[in-house]
Amino acid sequence: MSNRTIARKYTLRREIGRGGMGVIWEAFDQALRRPVALKVMTPEHVTSDAARRRFEREAMAIARLRNEHIIQIHDYGIDEDCPYIVMELLEGEDLEDRLVRERRLSPPAALALLRQIALGLQAASAAGIVHRDLKPANVFLARKEPGECVKLLDFGVVCTDFESDDDPQGSAGKVIGTPSYMSPEQVRAVVPNHLSDLWSLAVIIYRALTGRLPFAASGVGELLISICTDPFPPPSSLVPGLLPGFDRFFERALAKDPAQRFPSARELVAAFAAVIEASRGPAKILIVDDEPDAALMMKMLFRQKIRDRTYEFIFADNGEVALHELRRHPDIDVIVTDINMPVMDGLTFLGRVPEVSPFARTVMMSAYGDMRNIRSAMNQGAFDFLLKPIQRADLEVTIDKTIKHVAELRRNARSDEENKILRQFASAALVERIREMGASIALASEAVMATVVFIDVFQFTPVARERLPGEAMRLLRANFEVIVPELVAQGGVVDKFLGDAVMTVFQGPDHLSRALGACVAVRAQMAAVARRAGEGSPYTQGICIGLSTGQVLSGSVGSQAYGRLDYTVLGEVVNAASHLARASRPGEILVDAAVREAAQQLFDVEEVGARSLLPGAAPVSVFNVVRRSPAVVLADGEPTVGIKSTSTM
Repeated sequence: MSNRTIARKYTLRREIGRGGMGVIWEAFDQALRRPVALKVMTPEHVTSDAARRRFEREAMAIARLRNEHIIQIHDYGIDEDCPYIVMELLEGEDLEDRLVRERRLSPPAALALLRQIALGLQAASAAGIVHRDLKPANVFLARKEPGECVKLLDFGVVCTDFESDDDPQGSAGKVIGTPSYMSPEQVRAVVPNHLSDLWSLAVIIYRALTGRLPFAASGVGELLISICTDPFPPPSSLVPGLLPGFDRFFERALAKDPAQRFPSARELVAAFAAVIEASRGPAKILIVDDEPDAALMMKMLFRQKIRDRTYEFIFADNGEVALHELRRHPDIDVIVTDINMPVMDGLTFLGRVPEVSPFARTVMMSAYGDMRNIRSAMNQGAFDFLLKPIQRADLEVTIDKTIKHVAELRRNARSDEENKILRQFASAALVERIREMGASIALASEAVMATVVFIDVFQFTPVARERLPGEAMRLLRANFEVIVPELVAQGGVVDKFLGDAVMTVFQGPDHLSRALGACVAVRAQMAAVARRAGEGSPYTQGICIGLSTGQVLSGSVGSQAYGRLDYTVLGEVVNAASHLARASRPGEILVDAAVREAAQQLFDVEEVGARSLLPGAAPVSVFNVVRRSPAVVLADGEPTVGIKSTSTM
């Protein structure tokens, strides 16, 4: 195919790579007399309308992104019914080749790559674009002056917020992305967001530091279970001398629950950099002032505290340099900055600080006559202000006060992390009630309207008998890792796990419709994951669902004297949901006549006949929720009446 001319303009020279849907060639642009990279769709994809639309979407997505860390698009077209994309030609190697050659990178080298990858992902996220296939082979290390420039490649399975996916992930049990780098939500067939790309980025950095993947298995099915269920080896256990702080970093970066991960690429980079900076020593203070003697004055005023390692000062003569120092030192506590400076003034710098350092607090300095600017700074979030000429006593009191405030912020952040751990082992409803009202009020009982859902893994007991205890529990958790996220996403509170069943309570506005939507979504996701993992996986057992709605008694039960209490809901609704789940067959969402009546305008419900809900009890009519009613779904795919789900059947 070499020497072929595309669109009478681009002459193919040599094949240089392959992507998911195309072959990449080095080509020569005859019009502009320059070498380019040209991606031509492979023959097996040309006949697929969905593949052609995805290929075009890749070109549109990258064309929207004007960022030096994302490969640039020059042209797009169709030649002899074959789509093509023309891109900048890069020289260098991809990260996969480098990791194969070097196996491991030092933390500073990994940080240098991480910063640039994060900038590319930030630009994509800001444009509403999710890569979905971030891996070392799609991270190119281009040789540039004065050094390497990271470029993100192959947006062939990109997901955007401005165009729907014609072949939704999981529609046919198809894996979109590279399994080893897929997030748990991709495994569950949920349409991913930028947090999924951050998971993939964390896997890349884990491999760069340790030389191995955090989740590895012999087959795809086992790998998908491991991603959703298993812990990963702490990096410090794999590489002697690696700081334990990296273990804590990856605990958050690779959290199964997206809500527990770093919310942005910027924060992920800052946390990684903070580990490299090692354990916290003296309080770090950044002085930003263009006066030539500012550094000398601070060193003289606080020479004893510097000598005692109570304070460590960092200096910058304008806001732009200060931002650079903040990125280098993400553990800075206090910033003392002048307002009037060249290049970037203090007010502009103040607005940029939260982007780089969420904990640092800023103290503004200015002359008495500049009170208008000081007032503006306080309105923008400055912690305090100082008037020039600076008095040592005033400066020291202000710095100490600010350091204590920042320390409190850090303690609160750690407390939030501890509460997340507490929620793993206690009722989320109880944790929130104690936080909001105190322990004594949390013990009170009340009658509330709610919908209760029981989801049972079908016939898991025989599976447990055939497995070792640890393996049986792991396979059960694999099911719950798919079931629970959608229940929580729709506002459900997981009340308890009862053997191989999970009980969830929905309260508040539209609790019935939210519960039904969550059940439909869980059923669809379990079916998609079962198709992907294949026969013999724990997902092929199927799930049985029962749902009931009405008034429940909410409160604490147990023995307060012996310190064993459980916050739960009781009543006929709970019993009915449990019995319906027990009578359900795999794939059914069983409800009673009252639920069918309440939900018939929102969901398609069919009668499945009479079932006995209790041994020896007379059979009663029950109904199966088939799907969300098409009548309540708008043209853009968003359901009406406040129902919103990440997946439907």
